[in-house]
Amino acid sequence: MENKKDRKNSASLILEAGTVEFSRYGLAGARIDRIARKAGVNKAMIYYHFRSKENLYQTIIEQHLDKLKHFFRERIKLPGDPEEIFLNLAEFYNSRFISPIFIPIFLREIASGGEIIKKALAEFMVEGPGHKLTSIIESFVEQGSFRNIDSRQAIVSFVGMNLYYLVMSPFVNKILEIENEKDFREKRPEAIVDLFFNGIKAR
Repeated sequence: MENKKDRKNSASLILEAGTVEFSRYGLAGARIDRIARKAGVNKAMIYYHFRSKENLYQTIIEQHLDKLKHFFRERIKLPGDPEEIFLNLAEFYNSRFISPIFIPIFLREIASGGEIIKKALAEFMVEGPGHKLTSIIESFVEQGSFRNIDSRQAIVSFVGMNLYYLVMSPFVNKILEIENEKDFREKRPEAIVDLFFNGIKAR
């Protein structure tokens, strides 16, 4: 009989295999039997842990949002230096938030209307980091560190600056003739924060 440690390990293997499967085939094309083979478990074990293919897919999306929640709990503290807070956030986005294998899942979900990611984001925005980031920007406006701006517009702009290159790098590299992607990625956080702050710093 599978013990608690084995169950945890099998769930992790299923999540890993599921991410690969959904990345390659999407939700509609993904097959539970292929996920089971990749994870080295039987199909019954997948249904035991996740009940359905759709729940497994949603769990994978929620895991990526949980990374951001954990980051906010551990690294984002108020009061703090505005530039340091946003640099930490940009470094997280560009290094750990979205892995290359998750990008196709992210893009397909958005293209299909994003119903599953909308559901996952609802709690994220109301109770988690989305709300905290809004509060951070509003507190810096009150302090005079930022000029009077719409915090929601600022969040969308900042997150967009971070995510665009992550999801579009194959095209951007070719169009802009970026030969050293690793070097370019490493410079992204400071470049983003520099541009973001020069647009919202109090004058």
